[in-house]
Formats: sequence, C-alpha cells, structure tokens
Amino acid sequence: MHPMESGQSITYKQFPVALDERVCSRCRICVSLCECFTYDEADDRIVVNSISCKGCGICVAACPSSALSHIYDDGMFYESRSVPGEEMIAFDCSNCMYLWKEEPERIVFCERRFDMGKALRSAGEGKEVVVKRCLFSDEKIEEKSEKVRKTQALLRMCKLEERLKVE
Repeated sequence: MHPMESGQSITYKQFPVALDERVCSRCRICVSLCECFTYDEADDRIVVNSISCKGCGICVAACPSSALSHIYDDGMFYESRSVPGEEMIAFDCSNCMYLWKEEPERIVFCERRFDMGKALRSAGEGKEVVVKRCLFSDEKIEEKSEKVRKTQALLRMCKLEERLKVE
C-alpha cells in the first residue's frame, strides 16, 4: 500500500449486466455463477443486483438464451485523481474495478486487466509500463499472458522493450 501522490490517477469502469426478461429461459445458470443474481420464486423471475455487479461478463457468456448483456454507458466510466489515503498497486478483476493506476512517470496494470493499446501508447509517451500479479489471487501466474508477450514483441520492434516491466 502506498499513499497516492499529487498527479496520480486511478481509472476504472463498471459495465453492469442487464437482463431481458422476455428472452430469459429462467435456467438459473447465472444464479449459480454469481451472487449478483437471485431467483424470485414467487414471481418466477431472475433479479439482477446491478449495483454489486463487477461486470466480469461470465454470466453474459454463459447465458444460453442471450438474455444477459452489458450496459455500456459513458456514465459508468470513472477516473479518480489525487485521491488521498492509501490504495492498491495491483488489482484483481474479481475483487475490484480498477483498470490501471497511472502516475506521471509510469502506468501499473494488473495482468488480468492488461490493456495492450493503453500500454503501447504509454510506452510511446515515455512512461514505464508495469504489469503486476494480482494481490488478491491465490493463483500463481507462471507465464506471461499472450497480450503481455505480444506487447513485448511490439515494443522490441520499436526499440522500447526496456519500458515494459513484468513483476
């Protein structure tokens, strides 16, 4: 944990899920996958708690009737600048909504939410790009993700490979 300094920013977005009840087959797969869903037996309907939805998309991918979709709304994109106090350096997509942490000289990504485009732009602007393992996950990430490997190859072609650090 490090205190946030002036000029730093944290960017995150949340794309909650919407349910089309006309299409929903009430198979309850979503209920079994995520705590954001409940089945209302009295009304025979699935209820979505979109406030607690982190937007991971597992339910959208698993829905056999395509009744679930993400709500893509500009109002769901957030950026915090110079937030006082302490914050996390690495992020977990199942435990938080952070996409990256941007500082004046570097940008820090969680490997699970690594954004190739943002990383390449940042490296081109002279920033150090840091990819970290999630602090919350018990999983050990043995190999670099395909996105990180491709980014390394592109940066190598541009002679900027020293700007990418995987920790």
